[in-house]
Order: sequence, then structure tokens, then C-alpha cells
Amino acid sequence: MIRYPKVFRGRDGRTLVIRPATRDDIDSLLAFFVSLPEEDRLHLRVDVTQAEVMKRRMTPPAHWEVFRLIGLFGDKVVGEASIAHRTYGFETHVGEIRILVGPDFRSSGLGTFLGRQLLAHAIVMDLEKVEVEMMEDDERSVQLIEQLGFEREGVLKDFVKDIKGNNHDLLIMSLRT
Repeated sequence: MIRYPKVFRGRDGRTLVIRPATRDDIDSLLAFFVSLPEEDRLHLRVDVTQAEVMKRRMTPPAHWEVFRLIGLFGDKVVGEASIAHRTYGFETHVGEIRILVGPDFRSSGLGTFLGRQLLAHAIVMDLEKVEVEMMEDDERSVQLIEQLGFEREGVLKDFVKDIKGNNHDLLIMSLRT
């Protein structure tokens, strides 16, 4: 079992608290996502600036296990990461991770720290493989995931649309745990 909260000291010396997110964090998470620049939100799967979407997101669907971490600077969410997997079917051994760090904390090492925490949880969850799906042109995210050791599995051309309706290639990367 991995114990929380954890203290993270960024490259810039700022100290954050890392802990699992709960339903009590919905408003703080909503404020975090609303504060992101539009170019960051273009790459998200769903519009998490809507309260109802955030509430649904914090309640895992049946047959899914989700572990979600947040990074707090004071009482403000500045990063969020999750690992999810199906609890039945032929993908029970595969988890999917997502990591997002606010602009003020990029290059602090927070994204890497959150990613490593998720990979540790993948082992605790007895997952054999972890994957990430993202828009291929999200270069910052691709770089982070490559630094964590993920490798490219494939690209689906014009497979996803951003919140403005523009098509993007979907990059799939994976890592064996």
C-alpha cells in the first residue's frame, strides 16, 4: 500500500502536498480546470469546466477502478493525475493514465512525480501494462510520457476532435509494469 499524503518539493523549491482526490475536491478540481488556458483544454477528452461533467468524472462507472491524485499548493489544486482500468473483460490487466499540471507548475517535476506515483499504483493494482492516449500534436504531454518510459504503439489518423471541432491524430503509448 502506498501512503498519502506525500510532500513534493519542486525544482523551484515550492512545496506541494500530493494526496488522493475525493468527492469533496470537486469544486477545487473544477476551479483548476476552469483556470487552464484554452490551448490546454483543447487536448482534454471532455469539457471538465462543467460542474456536472466533473461530478460524473469523480464517480467511476460500474466495472471500473479509478485512482486519482491531486497536487495542492496551499489549498489550490495545481495538478491532477489518474489511473483507471476495467475490472472485467479482456483488458483487466491494462490501466490508462492521465496527467495534467497547471502552467505555473510545469517544469517543476510535478508531472513526472505524479506519473511515477501512478506507475507505482499500477503495480499495486496488479496491472501488467499501462497505456496513454493523447493527441499526437500535444508535444509537452508526449515528452513527459516518453520520459516516464512509455513507447509509441500506434497512431489513429484524424481519430479525435478537440473542443473546437478540429480533427487530431490519436497517439497511443504504453509501458509494461
